[in-house]
Amino acid sequence: MAKKKSILATVTPETVLALAVEVYKDQGFVRSGDGYYKYDDEGNHTAYISDNKSRVIKMIEEEVTPTPENVEEAKSIMEKFNGKFMLKKLTDGLSSFEKSVAEAFEKEPTTFTVAVIASIPHMNVVDTKRQEVTDRLEEYRFTSEYFGELKSRYDILVEVLDVKYIQSSAVYMITTVHNNKDIIKFWWRDQPDLTDIIDGRVIKVRGTVNRHEVGKYTNAKETMLNRVKILSA
Repeated sequence: MAKKKSILATVTPETVLALAVEVYKDQGFVRSGDGYYKYDDEGNHTAYISDNKSRVIKMIEEEVTPTPENVEEAKSIMEKFNGKFMLKKLTDGLSSFEKSVAEAFEKEPTTFTVAVIASIPHMNVVDTKRQEVTDRLEEYRFTSEYFGELKSRYDILVEVLDVKYIQSSAVYMITTVHNNKDIIKFWWRDQPDLTDIIDGRVIKVRGTVNRHEVGKYTNAKETMLNRVKILSA
């Protein structure tokens, strides 16, 4: 452990993040301890995919120098999140994870802070997507109307704006827009890899109008469907 600490002490948080950006571009995000084997069609494992933290630490041990492009991206990500954290600190609104990120950006790297920083590129992508969804929903705040009649069943085309997994209840909340103006939402319980299938796409669904309500977060008219079937994606 002492050796690993001394190695990590030779790099800055910015360098760690730049290496993490490179790893994320190569393999997406693999959580600490969730490394896995890849197998060919005959069931033989062909490679082991390490979690992002482990790959970053190995790159530091091998004295890999991040590319200028990834260094600039790391700087941009740090500036973005430091700006967000500064505003939240004023209202004491930082979550425990955000506090860990803020400290990881400031302190000498350790195994723990490398694990935190290794997750930041993925966190940045999620944050960017959330902001895009928020901006889109704000556009529909003044145009969205209630769709259909209560308890009536419809086949409609909708654009999927967001697929959010609600871990506490193990369901997905699907947020869509119909006719480029009406916000329509529904719960989905059937498919664990739904995000990769429908996120950002126009799909055809069959559902029953369950509720008309003003959204708590959008302050817009929203239609809730139930008994939903995805007919095409």
